[in-house]
Amino acid sequence: MTRTGRRIVLGVSGHETAHLIAWAGRIVESGDTVRIVHAYSPIPYAATDWQLPVESDSLVREATARHVRQAAARLRRQRPDVVVMDELTGTPPATALIEAARDADLVLVGVPHCDRSRTVLARLLARAGCPVVVLGPADPVGAGPVTAVLRGTQADDQVLRAGFAEARKRRTGLLVLKPWQPPLDGGITFAETAEQKALDGYLAGWLADYPDVGVAAEVRFGDVLQVLTEHAMTADLLVVGLAEPAEDRQLFDGMLDAVISARTRPTMVISESVRDRARPLVASGAGYYS
Repeated sequence: MTRTGRRIVLGVSGHETAHLIAWAGRIVESGDTVRIVHAYSPIPYAATDWQLPVESDSLVREATARHVRQAAARLRRQRPDVVVMDELTGTPPATALIEAARDADLVLVGVPHCDRSRTVLARLLARAGCPVVVLGPADPVGAGPVTAVLRGTQADDQVLRAGFAEARKRRTGLLVLKPWQPPLDGGITFAETAEQKALDGYLAGWLADYPDVGVAAEVRFGDVLQVLTEHAMTADLLVVGLAEPAEDRQLFDGMLDAVISARTRPTMVISESVRDRARPLVASGAGYYS
């Protein structure tokens, strides 16, 4: 039988795996296939303070494999309506996740807990061809509003596509925020009114595609980093488009740091490169840039 569900990659480590499984159980949908991936690198004996030798690190590797199998079993018990596979790979974590994400519709990872895991997340976001949900430390309770933050780039179509789809699935409203900087030559009120009118026009086509989703659209003073840290803290799910590091490394790092430090609940991060590689979910709304 041909499966029609999404292909989801769940990246796990030895850090708060149970928490990630709980979140995954809420996010996946019936019929999805979840591939749990853990990258394990043998620990050199000289780097440990064990007193007993471990030949080829086999005992540690088996313990790690058992940990991954247990995570898969836990998700199967929580969601028997999805297909769960587990994989222990010897490739570096970033490489393993990037490779797994090539054929995925969605990737789930935990919020970084150290500099090394932040580097892994940065590499994944720079290369992933699908949305990546970064799961914060908050408990998976409730189904509050979805907030989409636009940046005025071509990636906004993908951000709205994901935001509307998630709001419909959750049966909640969608708050669309557009950062805005006033012109230097005065006319602030007129410029803000024109910006809000352009945003409303951009959303008109999407509202026709999603008549069952209540939408509020607001122009917010400030840049995208200010909106991320100051205005989106109450969203149960935040959807944001991430700048490509090759084009603006400073903004890429700033947005990544804002997501990591300011968010406790899931953040769906969509790289600007996703617009070229992602499979369309629904027909696009009216173009903001047409």
